[in-house]
Amino acid sequence: MTSPLASALSAQQIDRFATHGYLVLPDLLPAATIQELRVEADDLLDQRLAQMVATRCADPRVTWWRLPDGTPYVLKVKPVLDLSPTATAVADDTRLCGLVADLLGAPAPTLMDNKLMYKRTVDIAAGWAALPVLGEEVRKHTDAAYYAAHGYPRVLTVAVCLDPCTEAAGALRVWPGSHRRTIEMVPTLHQGPVVPDQDAPDDVAVTLVAAPGTVLIWDAALVHASGSNTSGHSRRLLVLGYSPTPAGRPR
Repeated sequence: MTSPLASALSAQQIDRFATHGYLVLPDLLPAATIQELRVEADDLLDQRLAQMVATRCADPRVTWWRLPDGTPYVLKVKPVLDLSPTATAVADDTRLCGLVADLLGAPAPTLMDNKLMYKRTVDIAAGWAALPVLGEEVRKHTDAAYYAAHGYPRVLTVAVCLDPCTEAAGALRVWPGSHRRTIEMVPTLHQGPVVPDQDAPDDVAVTLVAAPGTVLIWDAALVHASGSNTSGHSRRLLVLGYSPTPAGRPR
């Protein structure tokens, strides 16, 4: 795979990220890399689903549930770097790591999370699976507390758009500047802690509509959410989490 990244961040972009908590970097990866990621994403999901059907056992990498109409729905597969060579190459790209290092203000970031987001229904025989019934919406939340509990007090999330991320496809919604204040979290039964509406009013959210090849970067403390994918098309993302490497810890 050819090296996909070619641009550095400006001081204005770094300042904007510090203030708003996110950046949208269009056309950062070439079409050939995106197509390789799509093929590998679909292949690995097909393989995981086929294995689950054959064994009638859930795969711990796959997060899925049933929609109210009974249709199985896959949110994500995690981790994936051992299953996708192209995703590994993107995650290890020195220029991508350089962008993250600039935003963290620390050299040599550590890759500490990786997953593929799908947001899609799947046509498989899943009557054997005891799944919760949920909607497609990913509710308002932050990831900072989860990461801090696992020893990562500061994390930047990098999402590579493999498909058109339109509003109809369930594009990411963010609440600018919310990473700079304390956010209340309310536990839920199946979707983890969520942010109540009073801490993240809908009228101040920004929807990050993006084309394939765009890279979205946000602070893990930023409130974010996404709606249902009603586009009839895939909305795949390669999502990577980076943290500063503590002194004395190897990358």
